[in-house]
Formats: sequence, C-alpha cells, structure tokens
Amino acid sequence: MYKTMKLYIVCYLFILLTQCLYGADDHQSWTKVSLEKKIPFSLKLELAQGLRLKDYVSTFNQAFFELSLSYKDSNGLRINIPYRYTIFEDKIKHRLSFGASYQYSFKPVSLKCRIKYYRLYENGEPLGDDGEALGELIRSKFTIKYKTGKKTNPYISGELFHLLNTNDNPLDEYRASFGIEVKLPRKNSINIFYLYKKQDIFKLHQDEVNVFGLSYISKI
Repeated sequence: MYKTMKLYIVCYLFILLTQCLYGADDHQSWTKVSLEKKIPFSLKLELAQGLRLKDYVSTFNQAFFELSLSYKDSNGLRINIPYRYTIFEDKIKHRLSFGASYQYSFKPVSLKCRIKYYRLYENGEPLGDDGEALGELIRSKFTIKYKTGKKTNPYISGELFHLLNTNDNPLDEYRASFGIEVKLPRKNSINIFYLYKKQDIFKLHQDEVNVFGLSYISKI
C-alpha cells in the first residue's frame, strides 16, 4: 500500500512540476544558511542569511539577514519571534513577525501547522513609494513529512498569504512546494526543494514563479 501511495505522489508531483515550469513568468533561485543554538529555558536562537536571484536566475533579487528566538513546550507547540532585514537593489525592508506552530507525528508521517503574522516596513517606513501601506499579513502553512527512518525525509507543503489592510480579496498569494531533507553528520542538514508561487491572485496580471532552492542548517 505504501509503495502504491508513493507512486501516486511521485506521478502527481511530476505532472504538477511540468505544468508549472511551462506556464511560469519567472524562474528563481533561493539559497539560505542557518545556524541554530539551543539555550536555557527551552529556547532556541537562530541566525540565517539568504540570497535570492530572479529573471531566470540571472539577476539579484534580494539578500536578507534574520535573527529569530523561539520557545518550544513539551507538547510540540513552538512560539517564534523572527526579525528580518532585507536588502533589495533599490530599497531596504524590515519585517518583525510573530508565529506559532504545532507538529503532530504518527510514524512514519508527521503533520505540521504554522501561522505567522507580520508587518512590512520599507526604508524604516510603513508606507511604500506610492503612499500606500505596505501591508500586514497572516501566513498559514501546512506541511506533511514522510520520515523514512534513514537520512532523507521527503515532504510537501502549502501556504496562503492573507492581507489584513484591505476589504477586497484578502487572499494575496499562495505557495505549494515539495522537497527532501537530508541529514548530515554532526547535527547538520540540507534541504533541497522546489516551490511554485502565484502572487496578486485577484489582479488582472498574476505573477507565477518557479523557485528552486537549497538551504543548509547547522546546529551548534
């Protein structure tokens, strides 16, 4: 039964990937390096640096630095407060977030739900060049991970972006992704993934983007 389910999932993901590659407006590359450190009182400190390229991986899109503090209780509930400083070609954005996630496992599958709230700032101001608010958003994400018991764990996820400062069509973006987490020696790991995202869902022109990503995590 598990083999049949795996075959169905692989075929579905292959069809989805083929359709997305054909119809997307752009292809991007995302890379990230993270350092994690457990500290007293069930807290964890994380420092991350990322680079993103756009225009079919030929142009700089953004680089960011993120500092995050999180707390996890014994039942699997995690509270997270990250701050992100993002550099674009012509502007700088700040993002302070508040998030919560819960993970439930029943071998060999684990389910994870996450919700995150944040407000965007550009060059230190909550308004963009057009005078409009950059936005307050809520992001909700659901992930299913299959734990193989070995060094590789495949997963799929979906994410929705909801705008809070508008009365019309608050759903602004959605993302779907799948990837593989690979465990490395000394508590290190890498994550290889593909992500499809559609932005400005209810506007006349919708941006569809394919993302191929790689992240590295080191627990010190």
